[in-house]
Order: sequence, then C-alpha cells, then structure tokens
Amino acid sequence: MLGFIFVKTLTAIGLFGGWFYPFVGLMIYYAFAILRPISLWHWAPWHATFRNHSELVAIPTLVGWAISGFGQWDHLRYIRIPLLGFLLFLAAGTLATVQFAIDRDLAWHHLQLQFKIGIMMLVMLTLVTSPKKLQWFAWLIVVSLGYLAYNLNYQYVQNPGFAWGLYWRGFGGVDNNGLAMIMLAGVPLAFFMAVWTRYLWAKALCGIAALLMIHVILFSYSRGGMLGLVLTGFALTVFSVIWLPRKFLTILALVIVIALTLEMAGDEVRQHFSTIFVEEEERDASAASRFDTWAGGWAAMVDNPLGLGPRNFNRVSHHYGLTWNKSVHNLFLQVGADYGFAGMIGLMTFYFGTAFQCYFMSRSRVARRMKWPVYFGQGVAMSLAGFLVCSTFIGMEAVEIGYIVAMLGLGTVAYVRKVEALEPPPQSVLPEMEQVPTPEQMQEMLMESYSRG
Repeated sequence: MLGFIFVKTLTAIGLFGGWFYPFVGLMIYYAFAILRPISLWHWAPWHATFRNHSELVAIPTLVGWAISGFGQWDHLRYIRIPLLGFLLFLAAGTLATVQFAIDRDLAWHHLQLQFKIGIMMLVMLTLVTSPKKLQWFAWLIVVSLGYLAYNLNYQYVQNPGFAWGLYWRGFGGVDNNGLAMIMLAGVPLAFFMAVWTRYLWAKALCGIAALLMIHVILFSYSRGGMLGLVLTGFALTVFSVIWLPRKFLTILALVIVIALTLEMAGDEVRQHFSTIFVEEEERDASAASRFDTWAGGWAAMVDNPLGLGPRNFNRVSHHYGLTWNKSVHNLFLQVGADYGFAGMIGLMTFYFGTAFQCYFMSRSRVARRMKWPVYFGQGVAMSLAGFLVCSTFIGMEAVEIGYIVAMLGLGTVAYVRKVEALEPPPQSVLPEMEQVPTPEQMQEMLMESYSRG
C-alpha cells in the first residue's frame, strides 16, 4: 500500500508541477523508468493503472518544456556526434519499418518506444544544463537504482527461491540478463558519487547501494552481468590506484567490496559463471544458444542490410536455424538485424561516442578545476562500459538505463565544453608581468638615462 501511495503522490506532483517546473516532472518520469512500479509493487490495489503513470507525467512535462521555450540548445553542438548517431539509428529504424517490416504493427510499437526515448532525451539535455541540476539527476539515478536493488534483495532474503524466479521470468519486462545490465550500470556511478560527495552519510548510502546492486547481479545468475562486474571491478581498481586521492582508503574500500562480493557469490554462482569458459561440448544449452543466435543475427544482416524492421528478426528467426520468435541475445547484432547496418552503426556511435567523450572530458583542464565533472565523466564511462559488456549477451535495445546514464554523461560533457569555449585560452605569460622589462631593456634604459646626463 505504501508503494501505491508513493507512486500516486509522485504522479500527482508530476501532473501539476510539470506544467510550471518541467525539471520536476522529468525527474519523476525517470524515477518511474528505473523503478518500474507495476513490477516493483505488483501487489498494490489497482496496480494496472501504474502502466499509464509515466505517460501521464510526460505530457505536462513536455508542455512545460514548450512553455519554457524548449530549453537551451546552443550547447548541443558539443555532443553532436553521439546525437547524430542516435538520429541515424532512428532514421534506419523508420526506413526498415516502412519498407521491409513483415509485422509492421510490431515494428511500429518498438520504434515508437525509441522515439519516446529520443524525445525525453532531448528534453533532458535541453533542460538539465546547470551543475546543480546535473547533480540532482545523478543522485536520482543512484537512489532509484539503490532502492530497486534493496527491494529485490529484500524479496530474496524473504524467499531465496525468488532468485530462480528472476532467472526464469525476469523482472519489469526484461530477463535476468537485462536486470543484471540495469544493476551493473549503477555500480560505477554509485562508486564515483561516493568518492565525490563530502558527506559521510551520502558516502555510506552510495556504498550500500553499490553492494545491493552487486548482490542482485549475483543472484540473477547472469553470466554476462558477472563478467561485466569482474571487468568493471578491475577498471575501478586501476582508476583508484592511478587517479584518485586518498588511495589507501579507496583501495581498502575496494578490497572490502571485492571480499564481500566473493562471499556473497557462493559456490552455485561461481559454478554458473565458470561455464562461460568451458569447452563447447561442456557448455550448457543456454550458453551454447548464444553463439547460434549471434550467427543467425549476422546472417540476417547480410541478407537484409537495410534491416527487417524493429523486432522483426524474431518473426523470421526460424529461417536462420533458430526457433520462431527467438531473439539474437546481442544488442548490436539484434539492432543490426532489425535496423540494418546503418542502425547498428548509429547506436554504436551513440554509446561508444558518449563513453569516449565522457572520458576525455574528465581529463580536461576545466573538469579538473571544477572536480565534480571528473567523477561524473569517469562514472558514466565505466557504467556504459559495463552496460555494453552485458549487452553482448542480451539484445534489449529498449532497456532505458543505458540512455539515462548516457544522458547524464552527455549533459556533463556539454556543460564543461561550453565553459571551456567561453574561457580565454591559458596564457604562458602572466598579464601583470608583460610590462616588466628584460635585463637587456633595463641596460639600454640605463645607458640612455646616463647619456642624457
């Protein structure tokens, strides 16, 4: 009941506040996108009405955005490459839907989800343009993912069989790999928020959130999630040793987290993860099928370079040695089969372009001076890296957490680059020293003064 009241209250605030404060409506919209209320509070009365709450909040937010003049657009030129990649992705999907889709209704349904993501992305990038708003958005992501992880852990503690329910049925419209992908995207961000914030209670909150997310990845039995977690942990350790201040305390915290992770994993999780590396004849059916779907997705791309239409590969998967309605289980191969080569290149440009821009922005002079963009840039870059590792084993292009984290990074890049462009270039000689004469000039001045008597 409390969850029901919470969602209804936030919806009411978004409905009435979005008209005048679209930023508030936008935050509520993304909180719902992460929490997935219909799945999180499925026992609440009239839970089916939760389905429309995101759309109800989005409408006044869009109207408020229009009333405010559609936000600020001038800084978008600093992040044009990832945005052009996303536009290419949408354009390729539209062409594939109109020209080649076998099941056009299914294609339009999935394409509309991508356009909705794109519109809200534009609203976010034009509204959230100040450091304070970007920091609020970062906290929204971490707190929402942390609460979602807490709730899933609570259900697991109450009933350990809940883990196998996640494995077979998934959560919130995604399977166990999709859930692991969502959680993994939050772990590096929570780590960097903990390092950045000055408040001990906030550091503790971020640390607990990260541990809860890690535990969800473990009991989801997602091999892709576990692999992404291992690689992300290694990257965080290397970064801490090289770049972060207070190296001893940070590394000590990481060692404690790694030890707790190994303890929480247990034998069953370790055995499940180890099947990634076994020989083909020993690999279980679930792991082996990944390679079959990848081969089918690539063959479909070669046969249909302009795509079959969003999620229409599933309608012809039986022609490529798979069962009917089988997905590719790889983000970019699924997109390539559905949206064509152009769509795949567009989405890769968006994600990889965002990760690279965030990393290089975090090493810039302006970012180091302001400090917080360093942590946001590194956090987003590593979160997207973990997300993309998981995407090797799942083809959920509509999982919104990847876009949400990317928007935080792009917003930070745009702000830092704009400040950088407005600042004068660094001078090799201090202005106040420019009028100081050299020794040769001083000698000439003395000689001239002596000659004049």
